[in-house]
Amino acid sequence: MKKALLTFLVLFAATGVAALMIWSKPKPASRPSEVIATPIEILVVKGSETTLTVNAQGTVSPQLKATLAAEVGGLITSVSERFDTGKFVEKGEVLLTLDPTDYEAAVSESKANLRSAQTTLVQAQADADQAIRDLEEVGVTDPSPLARREPQLEQARLRVDSAEAALALAEKNLARTKIRAPFNGQLVETLVNVGDVLSNRGTPVATLYGTEFAEVHLPLARADILHLSLPDGPEEIADDPETKPRVTLSLGEGSGSTTVSGWIDRLAGTTDPVTRLRDAIALFEDPLDLQGSGEKSVPFGSFVSAEIEGITLDPAYRLPIAALVGQDRVRIVYENDQLREQTVTVVQITSDDFIATEGLTDGDRVSLTPLNIYAPGMLVRPVNSNSEETESSQPAETDPSSDS
Repeated sequence: MKKALLTFLVLFAATGVAALMIWSKPKPASRPSEVIATPIEILVVKGSETTLTVNAQGTVSPQLKATLAAEVGGLITSVSERFDTGKFVEKGEVLLTLDPTDYEAAVSESKANLRSAQTTLVQAQADADQAIRDLEEVGVTDPSPLARREPQLEQARLRVDSAEAALALAEKNLARTKIRAPFNGQLVETLVNVGDVLSNRGTPVATLYGTEFAEVHLPLARADILHLSLPDGPEEIADDPETKPRVTLSLGEGSGSTTVSGWIDRLAGTTDPVTRLRDAIALFEDPLDLQGSGEKSVPFGSFVSAEIEGITLDPAYRLPIAALVGQDRVRIVYENDQLREQTVTVVQITSDDFIATEGLTDGDRVSLTPLNIYAPGMLVRPVNSNSEETESSQPAETDPSSDS
């Protein structure tokens, strides 16, 4: 019994001593929790004068295109040496000649009819003059038109007019036996040859593309059209090419590419009901480089890329696309390296960058780092950007002492 009691007292004393030691142990000094700043890449922005560009693509086509057709029928007796696919012809050049025999005979007949009508008119005039003298001799003071032979005289005049018109038509038909080029161009298709008989007026003989100007239809969205520097708004474009938006057209890529300059001549009258795009028609001169060496030839049917000069904004801020949050926000590092979002006016977005006008000021530090977790006012640690200086922004020079 005494042994059990002794054991209990020993355990109780040990428990008390242990509890006393635990409660008397000094508490460690409390330390404030450490806030970890998130490292981000930034740009210090600076606005500048910026000209917008609108990019599009289209196919080169001739401004002038004609299907040449015979205006009279007949046997083709000769063709020009240049009447062949791919050959170049000049305005007024004779391409085909039809057998003129029937038309020369028609001219001769019309001339004879005219001379006969003129003789009849002379005789009718003489008869009318004689009738008036005869009436005066017999004392008739107010003779009727019939007595003065005026109807016969008028009929003779009309016959002369008719004969002159018939001669003019016969001579025109004779001239039509020579089919001429209506403008400078390139033959892209010939449909007849020597010995063929053109039985009907309007029979096609060739297709001709004009070579002085080419045009490219460039489909644009409404927002892109509003970015163009049109003289009097989207609906009215001045006639002077110097006042129209300039456009650079490129065929191919790299060292083998061909680049030509032109202008936006006009806008299509309607919008495509499916794509909701409206064509801007670009014009450029000498598409086949006939006035040069031929190295800058842009053949018809080529698919080209276009860069159209737009309006100029000042100031504007061009930033990498990585800086854009959503559709119209950026994140700016404010004092004490706190990050907050700012709404900006975005006027244009490309695959690489975007241009903003309102919502930014010179010197703003804009974040380029996408964040999976963002909270307004979160602490960040700006680091220098390694991106190249852009037209309106430059890399930040962050003082190391500002690191948190």
